[in-house]
Amino acid sequence: MSETTFKVVSDSCCDIPEKWVREHDVDIVPLYVAFSDGVYRRDFYDFTYHEFYQQMLDRPGDFPKTSLPSVEDYMKAWEPYVAKGIPVLSLSMTSRMSGSYNSARMAREAVLEEHPEARIEVIDSTALTILEGMYVCEACRLRDLGKSLEEAAEILRGMQGSGRAYFTIGDMSYLAKGGRIGGLIRFAAGGLGLKPVILFKNGLISLCKITRSRQRSLKELAKQAAAFFIEQKADPADYYLDVGYGLSETDGKELFQLFLDALQGAGINASPRLVQIGTMVGAHNGPMLMGIAFLKKHQFA
Repeated sequence: MSETTFKVVSDSCCDIPEKWVREHDVDIVPLYVAFSDGVYRRDFYDFTYHEFYQQMLDRPGDFPKTSLPSVEDYMKAWEPYVAKGIPVLSLSMTSRMSGSYNSARMAREAVLEEHPEARIEVIDSTALTILEGMYVCEACRLRDLGKSLEEAAEILRGMQGSGRAYFTIGDMSYLAKGGRIGGLIRFAAGGLGLKPVILFKNGLISLCKITRSRQRSLKELAKQAAAFFIEQKADPADYYLDVGYGLSETDGKELFQLFLDALQGAGINASPRLVQIGTMVGAHNGPMLMGIAFLKKHQFA
């Protein structure tokens, strides 16, 4: 293995499909999820996303609980590469919503105490779900371009907070349960059945608009995401670009087309991926969440 090659590791909140993970040589450190039975299972390894969302539908009112990876989980994931002298770049979901990054940071300190020669970079992606996955994709691209561990880490840290994700959900009770929305929005959405369009940026969420139906929320979601490219005169080819869905792939395909139509109406062509949003975000937002995320790739001089 050459000096410029490093191993890419991510926590499971990145929601990257298993096939892509295998093809691009990424290791996944799982987070954990449990229903009221208290049995915690490993995200990514112990069930499919569809199985998880189906359980949510079958157990209404049984809000899943999630748990972060332990320090030992990260150390175990890195150990084979440290033993071989292979540098490690490890990405975690936003530290503003999880302790995954702190577990990784403490794991790095513990490993360096025993192996001071180890080269490990731990990065807070400031993102989650498919947006976090884009940082993982960028890490792999930098690795495959021959960038060193330190060069890649510097580039990725310079990209922190630069991506965006717009999303909507089918049932506000999940988001309200987590305390991530204001009381007035919670009351209005719960009492009137309104659907929000929410922006996630730099580890924080904010309300873009409240709509009166699921269909209108999807149209508004597509409009809000397309507006960025229209107003910034940005080329989607310069971005990682995903349309994400929870349980319903049919809804995902509908949002996909609405987004393309909004872009094409402004003369912009794009080729986003259609991907499934995973367990960690789904547990706190419900099975009917939908989203559009994008992150600009690093531009080399």
